[in-house]
Amino acid sequence: MISKDELEYLAQISKINLSEDEAKKFPEQLDKTIEYIDILEELASDDSNVLDLQEMSFDELRDDVVRMSGGLRITKNLTEDGFLRGPKMK
Repeated sequence: MISKDELEYLAQISKINLSEDEAKKFPEQLDKTIEYIDILEELASDDSNVLDLQEMSFDELRDDVVRMSGGLRITKNLTEDGFLRGPKMK
């Protein structure tokens, strides 16, 4: 578990002002975050869930099906470059 001194140092170099309540809660939350990161690193290093596309033929991959989107016409919102134009931000 991260010590109070380490937490205060991290807060100082990050220019974060921590209240006493936050200083009490954060060590446990940081430990849980680090545990989750360790789990994700284990999963990322596990090659069993990697799909090797170079050994597969195109017949084994799914076929893409082109469908109309319920009559929704987005061509009027396309820019000259083919990008979709959204509403202006205020």
